[in-house]
Amino acid sequence: MRRHRLPSARFINFTLLLVVLLSLFPLYSYYKQIAAPIPPGVRLGGVDVTGMETVDAMRAHLDPIYHELVGVRFQHRLLTLDPDEFDFTVDFDQMVADAGRYLGGWAFVDIAVREAIGLPQQFRNVPVRYTLDEAKLRAWLERVATQLNTTPVAARVVDAADAPTGALPTPLYPATVPQPRRGLQWMPGAPGYEIDIDASMARIIAALTSYDAREVELVIREVAPPIPTMRDLEPQLVRLLDDYPAFTTLSVIDLQHGDMAGVDGDAAFSAMATLRLALAAAAMEKLPNGIAANDEEAQQVGQWLDLALGKDPNEPANAALAWLGDGSTAAGAQRLTAFVRSLGLENTFTQGEFGGAAQTPLTTPSNQRERPNTRPDATMQTTPEDMATLLAAIYACTQDAGLLRTTFPATVTPDECAAILFYMTHNELRDAVWRGLPDWDARWSVHRHGLLPAQHGDVALVWGPTGPYVISVFTFNPGLVGWEVANQAVADLSRIVWEFFEFQRGQGSPAAGALPKLEPPPGYVAVDDEYAPSSANPSAR
Repeated sequence: MRRHRLPSARFINFTLLLVVLLSLFPLYSYYKQIAAPIPPGVRLGGVDVTGMETVDAMRAHLDPIYHELVGVRFQHRLLTLDPDEFDFTVDFDQMVADAGRYLGGWAFVDIAVREAIGLPQQFRNVPVRYTLDEAKLRAWLERVATQLNTTPVAARVVDAADAPTGALPTPLYPATVPQPRRGLQWMPGAPGYEIDIDASMARIIAALTSYDAREVELVIREVAPPIPTMRDLEPQLVRLLDDYPAFTTLSVIDLQHGDMAGVDGDAAFSAMATLRLALAAAAMEKLPNGIAANDEEAQQVGQWLDLALGKDPNEPANAALAWLGDGSTAAGAQRLTAFVRSLGLENTFTQGEFGGAAQTPLTTPSNQRERPNTRPDATMQTTPEDMATLLAAIYACTQDAGLLRTTFPATVTPDECAAILFYMTHNELRDAVWRGLPDWDARWSVHRHGLLPAQHGDVALVWGPTGPYVISVFTFNPGLVGWEVANQAVADLSRIVWEFFEFQRGQGSPAAGALPKLEPPPGYVAVDDEYAPSSANPSAR
């Protein structure tokens, strides 16, 4: 007798499912017909159109919504936008066609089953299909931006006379002498606001295609006020110096950006000992390896430069000048003048040794000016601007950049320029520019001054709130008001320049980096047993 195998459970389940599906197929087809054109749960642009059986009915219901005015808000102002002005139309035929994809496949099975057993429908949305003249919309938005954008307000200056009591330090000289304006108080600017055209376009289109969110806030970018620059500082310096008791000139160079501000910075002055900066740079250019170790000649030159930059006597400076001229100070003076002229410093020269006398000065653009006439020394002349430019070039050279490196790429090195700055740390006179800095004794600064009975010059490299800057200040006839008064006036000017950079920092300019570390050159031989320590030379070497 043959045994019959029973069907498997898998076969039975499949057969039952097939029977159920075949029995539901007529119901599926029937429900598909009555669900068209928009199945339950499917919305057009977020709008429930249940019960509307024709495209015309849907258009009649929705079209007025999409032609309502759109509110466009800029801060506290509300503008209106008419969709018709931008040829905005909704393609309802295409939207209904898009909804047709839910009349088949598993999506419709889900819709049909939910409808049959009374479950809530899953929400499905058909996005708005539209046409729009975006060029017209952009042009409208750009016109609005032209009218509504606001420009930032730049920082401004309030006269320090109106500053709160105690905002400025007490002057060190009696109130009976003429007192200059002692400072200016910088006031922050205010941001501007401008429309982000592209981002706002997207928001407006979203509002045009919305049935209920018909008001939109434009995307606004805040425009920070510009950080004040040398261009902003210069006219304020002019105001200050108009009231100074002695004729005072200056040049300031922001070494972070290479910008310069000045007041009569091209006035001719006696170069005095400030010209020793140029002497040091020319000597480094002549030395084959800088202040090299195991080189007696280089070490001797280094000692002369150390004394020339750190002390006041002329003898070591003249010894270095004679060495520059191969034994002749006259030839050294000619070589030094040629050196500075090669750097473009056309108002700087020397015709002899430091402390010497000449009958007739060389002609320069500065000493041909009618005013001011500071009666500069015929032997050595310069300008505040030339000296600021030179010291800025020495610092830039330490960073392997700037005027000295581009003019003498093979003969002036960063290490040689750093040696010049190191020797400058031995200048222990801390009046005028240096003393004008807040907490001055802790500030990183190197400088070289020059003094004559009728003139005073000071050229300093300062590590300020935003980084290094050079300030070069020269005064004429300071003795007429007293040296104490003149020095305090220069100190005030130095403080004002520092406060400008401090204000820049507060307005968002990057902070200064780490302080430079100045090391003695390899062939350094000290000429003094002890130096006063400073931020630029904390070890007092």
